[in-house]
Amino acid sequence: MLKKYSTNRLDIKNKGTITSKRVIHIAEDLSYNYGEDVVVYDVKNKSPFVSYYIVCSVSNETKMRKVVQVAEDSLYDNYKLLDHKEGKNNSKWILLDARDVVIQLFLRDERERVNFDSLYSDCPHKVVICEKEPVYRKRKKINEK
Repeated sequence: MLKKYSTNRLDIKNKGTITSKRVIHIAEDLSYNYGEDVVVYDVKNKSPFVSYYIVCSVSNETKMRKVVQVAEDSLYDNYKLLDHKEGKNNSKWILLDARDVVIQLFLRDERERVNFDSLYSDCPHKVVICEKEPVYRKRKKINEK
């Protein structure tokens, strides 16, 4: 897989801890594969239906299609389910729901317009920037051979 570096363009700092390794694996996959400004929010105390939000920006629609595919694959690898998907491939905002984990994928300007991050800024969250292929992906490739 080709890698375009990830940056943190938003003024978001880590707060608290994220305990789910599976959620961090998904966020690392997104960051490694063209996702920008990837943030994991722990909303267990704020939402009765969702435990984690993973929020990610992409710079254009072509990368959005790639990141949607990566997100679906990563959800399957880590949770074995994808409950439903909202938004089409040419949307500015796509939501992938795996019941207790919801991935929000935005085009960069749409994320700024919606200002989703301000809703959960008081919850524990982690900014994820992954420059190298995620470790669990490397292990999975070795086991498949």
